Amino acid sequence: MKVSGQISDNIHQRILDRAFSRFGQNGFGKTAMSEIAADCEMSAGNLYHYFDNKFEIGVECARQCMRQSEELLRREVRKPKVDPARRLENFVVAKLSFLYQQFSEQTRFMELVDYISSERWDVVEEHLEVLQALVVEILVEGIRREEFRVDDVVKTANTILAATAKFNSPFFLKAYSLPELQDQARRVTQLLVKGIS
Repeated sequence: MKVSGQISDNIHQRILDRAFSRFGQNGFGKTAMSEIAADCEMSAGNLYHYFDNKFEIGVECARQCMRQSEELLRREVRKPKVDPARRLENFVVAKLSFLYQQFSEQTRFMELVDYISSERWDVVEEHLEVLQALVVEILVEGIRREEFRVDDVVKTANTILAATAKFNSPFFLKAYSLPELQDQARRVTQLLVKGIS
């Protein structure tokens, strides 16, 4: 039973990996279940044993991508011997760099983003809550070290996320090179840090 479960998990992950690649290259709208099944070397009927439809696969792909970015950002936030100001800067730049890579490698990725944003905002909210919690963690550490002066850490975290939202926008990710955006992100974050120091 344990082996069977492991095999099932492996197939489930393979479906998500292949679907994510196809969504990124061909677009979410134009991708059919039969194409995902062919990419996985299985029948369409077998694919339906794992997912009810393409939209369910899209949501799981989005969640997986968000979890990957969250894990990356957790590592940045919790690096030892890094002061809170630098942690905040690293957080913003790492988030930007992750998204830039996704959009560069998956040229039609935006279609999936549009679907999730318009049809499954609850998935986006889950991710935003994690990002907020990570920024709160940075702020609390800055307050503990007496480097930051913040009255309301949650509101301040939300303000920081709003002020750096440009670096999550596909429009800007396409308009600038990664080094340009990283430089802008560092300067914006340094300005924010001055405001709360």
